[in-house]
Amino acid sequence: MLMSVRMASPLLLIFLLMIPDVFSEKAWGVSYSPSHICALKNSSVIMSCSYTYPTGYKITKVFWSKLLIHGEEPPDLSEDPEYRQRLQYLGDTQQNCTIRLSHVTQKDQHMYCFRFITNGGKWTGKPGVTLTVTDLQVEAPERVTEGHNVSLTCKSSCTLTDRPTFIWYRNSQPLTERRDRNNQLLLQSVRREDAGRYSCALHGHSYISPAAHLSVTYPPKNVSISINGSGVIVEGDSVTLICSSDSNPPALNFSWFKGGTSVGSGKIYSISKISSDHSEEYKCRSINEHGEKYSEAVTLNVMYPPKNVSVSINGCGVIVEGDSVTLSCSSDSNPPALNFSWFKENQSSAVGSGQSFSALQSGRFYCEAHNQHGSQRSDAVTVTVHGRKYLYAVAGVTGGLGGFIFIFIIVLLMKKKHRPDPITQKQDDVYVNVSAHDEPLSESDPASQNDALYSLITLSNISHNQTEEKVSDSEDTEEIQYVTVLYHRNKESNQPEENESQYDNIRKYQPDAAMRSGQQVEDQSVIYSTVK
Repeated sequence: MLMSVRMASPLLLIFLLMIPDVFSEKAWGVSYSPSHICALKNSSVIMSCSYTYPTGYKITKVFWSKLLIHGEEPPDLSEDPEYRQRLQYLGDTQQNCTIRLSHVTQKDQHMYCFRFITNGGKWTGKPGVTLTVTDLQVEAPERVTEGHNVSLTCKSSCTLTDRPTFIWYRNSQPLTERRDRNNQLLLQSVRREDAGRYSCALHGHSYISPAAHLSVTYPPKNVSISINGSGVIVEGDSVTLICSSDSNPPALNFSWFKGGTSVGSGKIYSISKISSDHSEEYKCRSINEHGEKYSEAVTLNVMYPPKNVSVSINGCGVIVEGDSVTLSCSSDSNPPALNFSWFKENQSSAVGSGQSFSALQSGRFYCEAHNQHGSQRSDAVTVTVHGRKYLYAVAGVTGGLGGFIFIFIIVLLMKKKHRPDPITQKQDDVYVNVSAHDEPLSESDPASQNDALYSLITLSNISHNQTEEKVSDSEDTEEIQYVTVLYHRNKESNQPEENESQYDNIRKYQPDAAMRSGQQVEDQSVIYSTVK
């Protein structure tokens, strides 16, 4: 019996040593605060820890471990290559067992335990500290319409241990005015400039969340037309117009207008073999689901050689020798023609230059208009030059006819004034004799060297019965009126022009009275009219 007690004592002693605080003032134990940590990715985590053990024991080793395998000693994290550079022990060998783990990643999500070894026993704090590693995500709508409000949220997969301050970024640039403890970013009356990549971070941490793209939709803006080419458009070239606009979503509907008239659709408008008829203002219209907008007008300035070249005459084109007539050349061209050449038909060399030309001789004349793109000639116009004698002849005939009409009117008026008594007047006769001589009269006649035009108008009031013996006084006063118009045209004489005269001679005779007196008496009432 005594032998049984002696054999049981060592086993009892070992068992009692394994029960904490049986033989000491302090119990064996490890405590963690907090027991659960939510850490941000790439941040540093502090795991606060304290431990106790009975008095009289001496600590021989302390370490942290994350793998607990039954029957095996857990590994020391400070000896693990993945933790060696990131783990720092901040405690001591008495009761503080706090550590810092830097640059945590998703792989670091585990339960971590503290273990200490004394000269009289070993202890592991169970359960340990649970570490959760999270990242940040921006939650935002994909698109928002211009003018509306939108809210963005910075989210994490777990509740962070500390209440952090959030910082917002747009296109990697911090929005300093958005630094607050609220994890939401509110954008009011969104503009198209608010579109971009948004991310968030915690103040004091280097980690920045992945960016979320916010799209702001709006109708077309800044609609413009570009011309494919060097800018100089020559008739016959092919021209391409391209319509572009700033809109979200991108405009897919484009329309083209020429001077207000629809001429096509599509982003590109092509003109093959352009002509001067295409010189006009062009606009394009851009449309998306939010609206439409027109571009500014673009004018196509088409260069082309002279067309519709014509000559105008200042006058009728008939001139007298020594004078000139002015011919003017006009054309339709772009740029305007500045070089004009004048030609006379059947002559190869130019007879003049400039937009106006003075013709001094008879002939058919035309002009050629030139610009840097080509030339064209006009139709010919006729210029006729006459001598001076022709002018005098025309003037003489015109004057003679005018004088004839004038004298005839006077005769009619005089006849009305001196109409005889109807009792004694048996018959009124009016004789009009108009003679024109274009042949020389005779060599002895001084006027034979001249061509004369005679116009004789005779008013006779002579009685048919001239053989009566008694003639009354009233019959003696009967008047005969003669009108003579003379026009002399000197063909060969070198006399001054004043010899080439026109005579308008009006005379009033009383032949009966003159014959009774035996004298040829000219009435004092004779009217002479001479025109030179």
